[in-house]
Amino acid sequence: MKRFSLIILFIAFCVLISSCSPASNAPKTPQALQPTAVSTALFQIVKPDGSKVGMTVDDLKKLPLAQLTIEGKVEEGPKLIDILTAAGVTDFTEVALTGSSSPVTLTRAQVDNNTILDFNNHGTMKLATTYVPKPNWTKDISEITVK
Repeated sequence: MKRFSLIILFIAFCVLISSCSPASNAPKTPQALQPTAVSTALFQIVKPDGSKVGMTVDDLKKLPLAQLTIEGKVEEGPKLIDILTAAGVTDFTEVALTGSSSPVTLTRAQVDNNTILDFNNHGTMKLATTYVPKPNWTKDISEITVK
């Protein structure tokens, strides 16, 4: 009986190990072209064509940081224009941000050096801009829809 248990354990171990190895026949796609799974993304960007790109914290930390001082407080994070560019968006007329509060729509002209997404203290991002009063900034951004 002990020998039978060891054989079963060995087979289970082999199955487990083989399921963890990468598929050798998987297509090779450059990392930059692979979409981020929405479930692991901090938020997603819906492009004008309807396709979606998930942005992770790691994606955002690769972008240069900008600072804005608004109402005496320094806000810091990547510029919204840089985030859109990283997602492959270059031509648009407006951007709508949604999250846990105050959805905001910005014109193309407002997506400039005075509009950033600020890293907050609980693992999400909020809008920070000189174009919208601070109480109306979108917090905990979950989706950015580009038109």
